[in-house]
Amino acid sequence: MPEISSDNTVVTFINVFPTRPRDQAKLVELLIAAHEGTIKHRPGYVSTNIHRSVDGYLVVDYTQWDRREDFEAMVRDPSVAPYFGPIGELTKGEQKAYDVVFSHEADRVRQL
Repeated sequence: MPEISSDNTVVTFINVFPTRPRDQAKLVELLIAAHEGTIKHRPGYVSTNIHRSVDGYLVVDYTQWDRREDFEAMVRDPSVAPYFGPIGELTKGEQKAYDVVFSHEADRVRQL
């Protein structure tokens, strides 16, 4: 289970992919295929969460890695190109590395 915490030492990459509503489902399918087919098997991979906007115009990929170098090695590997090529035909994403600086979780105990 992915953990979002300022105590966590992982590196988070958030990729924002603009898309058209008619292409959103295909883009999600391609991102899942890339993660299932190659990314999740790479050294240093921790977790992925893929989100789609309810209006159909964005897909966000939230991925955690042990180290930035692990992510960069995956991107440079020619074996991932067959997965990334079709994604690039649908969208040009913006990718950034992030550190978690604050995280809060609601108290799950509720009074009746």
